[in-house]
Amino acid sequence: MAIEQVIQTLMRYEETLAELGKLQFRAHLAVPLMNDQTQESVLLKRNNRLRFQYQQLRQQRAQLLTQITGDVYVRAKSQRLKVINQETPANATEPQTQSEKLQTLLVALQNEKLDESNAVVNQILAYLLQQAPLAFKKAFNPRVAPVTELMASRPFKLDLMMLNYLDVYFTEDELKRYVIFLIYRYTQQTVDGIVFYNARTVLPNAEAVGFSAVAYRFILNGQGQCFISYKGTEGSMENPQVPSFRQRFDTYVRENYQDWKYNIDAMLIGHPHNDEQLQLARRFTRYLVRRMAKIDPATKIYALGHSLGGHFVQTLQLLDRPFDAGYTLNAAPIQLKQIKHYRPDLFDEQTWRQLFELTKADTQSPAIAQEMRQLVGPFDEIQNDWFVKDLTRIYFGFPYTFYIGTAQYLTTKNWDYPFIADITPYLDPTDLAFYSQFWGNLIHHLKRVENSNGSIMLAGLLTYGLQALRDAYNAIKTPEAKAIFNDFARYLCDAHIFNDSPVVVQAHFEKELSKPRTALEVLKGEWPFLSSVNNEMVETVIYCHTISGARYFK
Repeated sequence: MAIEQVIQTLMRYEETLAELGKLQFRAHLAVPLMNDQTQESVLLKRNNRLRFQYQQLRQQRAQLLTQITGDVYVRAKSQRLKVINQETPANATEPQTQSEKLQTLLVALQNEKLDESNAVVNQILAYLLQQAPLAFKKAFNPRVAPVTELMASRPFKLDLMMLNYLDVYFTEDELKRYVIFLIYRYTQQTVDGIVFYNARTVLPNAEAVGFSAVAYRFILNGQGQCFISYKGTEGSMENPQVPSFRQRFDTYVRENYQDWKYNIDAMLIGHPHNDEQLQLARRFTRYLVRRMAKIDPATKIYALGHSLGGHFVQTLQLLDRPFDAGYTLNAAPIQLKQIKHYRPDLFDEQTWRQLFELTKADTQSPAIAQEMRQLVGPFDEIQNDWFVKDLTRIYFGFPYTFYIGTAQYLTTKNWDYPFIADITPYLDPTDLAFYSQFWGNLIHHLKRVENSNGSIMLAGLLTYGLQALRDAYNAIKTPEAKAIFNDFARYLCDAHIFNDSPVVVQAHFEKELSKPRTALEVLKGEWPFLSSVNNEMVETVIYCHTISGARYFK
């Protein structure tokens, strides 16, 4: 097969993957219908349409795979695509209810491994661009209008941020080739080479504390550009470079623990003793700023960040102003206590008092956000996109959290999404202080085992959970404990994370803990509140937060 035909086949295959991605998005949009029995007929029609489209796309994907041929590299990559395609299991039994059918479809789409498949297809395309540039440019049709400034292309920024989560599927050479290919896709121009900087290479202790970021420098239209992409909180057990399940499991647990240690203790609570990730983010950024100044002082430095990575982009810009521009997606907020700890000279004492007073309230309020802009500065070079009900919006209900830059809130049409991102109507300052203390105590408890393997760390988490149940046993009859528990249970129920109502939850909780049993026996007895978790809703909330899901909102 001629190289032009291979490229065209790969493009059709890529379009099929894109349609599967949109199908997964639409399937998640249907999840709230499962919570409302009056919507059964609507869900029936939606399921029939989704399942039919899925079967059509599966057939199309299998047919296209048989048409991909080439040299040793292309054949090896196409074989991996075939393996992924064959790994999607068939249903053992045919689901009966409409909810079961939707659940089955979601599981099947997750098993399609769309992110890895896209990575492999793009590896082949990037390889062909390098091997046969003239034939490639003749056959490849990007189907997007070329941009002159890459920072103006949201798809480019999302693809580059996605690399933070897909890098386990790339060698370093493949990574550089892929970035060159991405630049060509969105500008229809080629660059001579990519200089690659990995925070975990530049800073040897970055991996130990969970910090991850990569930077790519290149010259486009005579202008040096450096894109720094800060990784968010999103671990994965998938890593083909580590064959041992135990090693993958340990890495997964440790990486997530380090991120959540920072998320809770440093960002949410504002403690300065667990903020190693921010310290390393500043060191890595300063290293790059100095490096770019030596290579070419005119180099533009751009920052990208998803979730926790978005927090670093905003925080670093407020602290040091190292970026010419920045973009974040579903960013966690800035913590004002951190800013004052590192830069007490940033504002005068009167301004500090005003900032702390303003951020006691919910900074999602447009009026408060406007006051913050007047005090802190506009920072319009930082553009932030949030899914309007993204889970990171919960952070903004806690004291001393805020954002800088512009804010654009993404959504989709005609969607009834019951998740509630604003917790302030449910949790008063006493509640917020209690939950901050609870999570802070968890981090303190796990400090003793944080250098152990994943199994020991999970055992430490269970121990703390059992101790929390014992504490609840002693406190549940107090009016304060009842009020706090009821407030949080009401929020989880209204947000469709749990199915039990607060009244039922409270009754079950008091009944279970009033029995002369140990906390472990209570846990083993499937406490009704925990057993009422709405798994599909939880998965949808997480999916809408990830780049894979959030990219489809407008």
